[in-house]
Amino acid sequence: MGKRLDVGQSDWRTPAKHSVLNNLIGEEVGASPHLFKPPRRLVWFDLTAGDAAAGQNGEYWNRSCSPGILAYQATRSELPVEIYLYEINPETFIRLVANLGHQLPKLGYSPDGDNCWRSPRAVLHAINGDGRDASIRHLRSGDAVFAINDPNAVTGWAMRSKFSHEVIGRGVRLYRSLTTMGCNATGLKRGKKARPTRIECFDRLAAVQGTLPSSRDLCLAAANDDAQWSYLIETSDKWRGKTESNVRRAFKKQGHEVTITWYRVNSAQFQDELFRHFLTKAELKGIRGKEQHWLAATMEQRLQMINAFEDAPPPPPPAEQMAFWEDED
Repeated sequence: MGKRLDVGQSDWRTPAKHSVLNNLIGEEVGASPHLFKPPRRLVWFDLTAGDAAAGQNGEYWNRSCSPGILAYQATRSELPVEIYLYEINPETFIRLVANLGHQLPKLGYSPDGDNCWRSPRAVLHAINGDGRDASIRHLRSGDAVFAINDPNAVTGWAMRSKFSHEVIGRGVRLYRSLTTMGCNATGLKRGKKARPTRIECFDRLAAVQGTLPSSRDLCLAAANDDAQWSYLIETSDKWRGKTESNVRRAFKKQGHEVTITWYRVNSAQFQDELFRHFLTKAELKGIRGKEQHWLAATMEQRLQMINAFEDAPPPPPPAEQMAFWEDED
């Protein structure tokens, strides 16, 4: 078992995440046919599908995992839907296919070749591959695309930095994405070994910002607790209000508040939130007033600038966790 640095999960955070996703996908289904220029097809990518196991405590499958949410919402759509589920781990993929084979017929899907299921309105493909290599060659200008990047570890980030830029480059007008970002489960982001991984997150976000069209925005939604569980949502600037409402409703359902910051509305606050998430208080204090210089520096230079700042040893990890490092099996 490899060493892990945890970024937080609890009884309420996973249901909140699934509620956010269900709200956003439900909005895709409900609103798309009624847009001024409606899409001809909905195309959904789950770049980190997992095993699609049913939730605990009697949760419905179609509410307790991303493949279940996508499969269910597709059956409600007036428009044709194509779903692509990517899972990189071969053993997890075997469980994914087994769970899909068990659950999808309950929603009206039938097998249609290897690792593919079809319903009257939707086609679902399960792919044993890296989400970072997800093909978009099949996309058409009349598609509305939604992508999910929900890694188990920060090192498992499965959306390539220019994915949205490539999608829009195919002529797609309607595109949204949801990325899960955890950072600090009760102080566990502390420690020198985690620093390069945390610093790389700034570069990932900078790459996304660098290719973001002027009509689009990034929403950083952060839980107001020690774990700093957060989501990054890319969407049209016209959908800011609806997106914010969906996120707040999902958190409120779990009895929690959320801080929401928009990149184009307040870029300085957005950057401050990223620093708060990815650096410890001691590290941030060490570069205060030199943030822009630090961001422009190389990885080695950044590490040198913050290496002098230490925190107290982290506490023991919680029972449930999202990790900075994958298991080394």
